[in-house]
Amino acid sequence: MRWLKKFSDSITVVAFFAILIMFAVSILFFQGNISFSELKAGADSTIEACTEYVEQNFPMRSNWRTMYTNIMICSGKRRFGDTFFTGNRLVRLNDIHSEDKKIENVAHINELAANTDRPIYMMLVPTAAGVYSADIPEISDSRDQRESINEAYMQLDKQIISIDAFYPLYSARDEYVYYRTEDQWTSFGAYYAYTESLKALGFSAVTLDNYDQEYADANFKGELYDNLMASVLEPDRINIFRSKYQSPVTKVEMFGETEKKEAESVYFRSALKSSKKTDIFLFGNRYIKTDVYTKLNDAPKLLIIKGGYANAILPFYTAHYSKITMVDPNKLKRADMKLSEVVDTDDYDQILVIFDIDSFSSAGYFDTLQ
Repeated sequence: MRWLKKFSDSITVVAFFAILIMFAVSILFFQGNISFSELKAGADSTIEACTEYVEQNFPMRSNWRTMYTNIMICSGKRRFGDTFFTGNRLVRLNDIHSEDKKIENVAHINELAANTDRPIYMMLVPTAAGVYSADIPEISDSRDQRESINEAYMQLDKQIISIDAFYPLYSARDEYVYYRTEDQWTSFGAYYAYTESLKALGFSAVTLDNYDQEYADANFKGELYDNLMASVLEPDRINIFRSKYQSPVTKVEMFGETEKKEAESVYFRSALKSSKKTDIFLFGNRYIKTDVYTKLNDAPKLLIIKGGYANAILPFYTAHYSKITMVDPNKLKRADMKLSEVVDTDDYDQILVIFDIDSFSSAGYFDTLQ
């Protein structure tokens, strides 16, 4: 039987060198498409950028991950950590709900309203897990998101006007209102919320036939896809809407802790070459404050207290305001700053708070709104 052992050892050696050669080839020819400098520009820290770079460029990462995910899906598995595969999309689940934190954050919004005489509006947005909860039978977290949103609205001071984003998004759930591979709404989803919000803000919405639709990226695979590499999913597309009658935007200024960036558009195409392609909308969540100026000099001014969902909806508001300022309370917290240090609320005609309900119910940075 000695020959059998030698044969077995030979097979092991051949397999080892085959894997070694595949590993080397993958290093030489199949490096990731994302450079470290691109990742560092969009990361909150160098450590975060290094971690993502290693993950993105690990040899044969996508092949191994795709094979594993496809096998698991074929075997009937649907949940992968905090991500659920519904059959035609990936949905991020939030198993951690803090009613105390939600109540605390509502109190901070009430305090903001008490310290200004400007009208304040609040729009809490459902995530895909809330809108498509019927496709996710095993979760208890959607809990129902509409109920959670309504509970938050009921605790608002009466001078704060709540805006219902759930109904228009749920009604349009069969349309392309959320990405399939990214935990964000699309420009279509943002548009539906925009039209609903204008009823409260006092404007008439610009109809879609006044925009030219552009596919900025027709093969977009978002963060949820990157985590699982589920090849059975159809890629997303990133749509942007351009006014047929020339953009009213004249200047955009973005402020970080030490840096300042200027542009002439709310769309940043350089983001399409990065790992966070949805940052095409005002460079994502990189800046503390963003000022958008338009040629509508006699129009009112809007201050937006923003979460991650605000960037895609802001371009629609430019048709109605002379100046729109977005302030990110998360970035304020990281910079150890307060709202009053970057804006004077009296300079604005309206204040709009835009957050998805999951973020609002867990965030610990609304104490910066002072």
